[in-house]
Amino acid sequence: MSSATRPTSSADRDSQRPDQTVSQLIGFRLDGEDYAIAIRTIQEIILMKPITRLPRAPDSIEGLINLRGTVIPIVSLRKRFGLLTREFDDETRTVVVNSHGKTVGLIVDEVTQVMKVTADQIQPVPIAVTAIARRYISGLARLEDRLLIILDIDKLFDPHDLDPVA
Repeated sequence: MSSATRPTSSADRDSQRPDQTVSQLIGFRLDGEDYAIAIRTIQEIILMKPITRLPRAPDSIEGLINLRGTVIPIVSLRKRFGLLTREFDDETRTVVVNSHGKTVGLIVDEVTQVMKVTADQIQPVPIAVTAIARRYISGLARLEDRLLIILDIDKLFDPHDLDPVA
């Protein structure tokens, strides 16, 4: 039987399908841009709490909060990415994540939605993106009319950066 007339096996069909592995992400905004992180890295999302400032902490570390008896460092993603800072408002949230076995709060402008993205929707980071920014980004996803920047939480922090405050 020629390959043209041979029935396709399920293995053949699977190799022809786009990758349908699904990742669940939490979307958020920073400076008008859409970002996301894997839901598996998130412990919870909370309203802003009073932050205790720390002397001589790295610039992106805003300080510490007490989260139900646990003290956690709070990081401004705006500062981490070199964006202009702004006043916190009713939409500002702290996304509490686990990175390198440590709990860290990330300040974001607004949490938008939970979404599912298939692996074939995720594209690699273009070479044109600076090496510093590429280090933090695991991929880009085009969803409807917008581009979503998917961050790799573990690459955002050197575990030693969090030692003095965690």
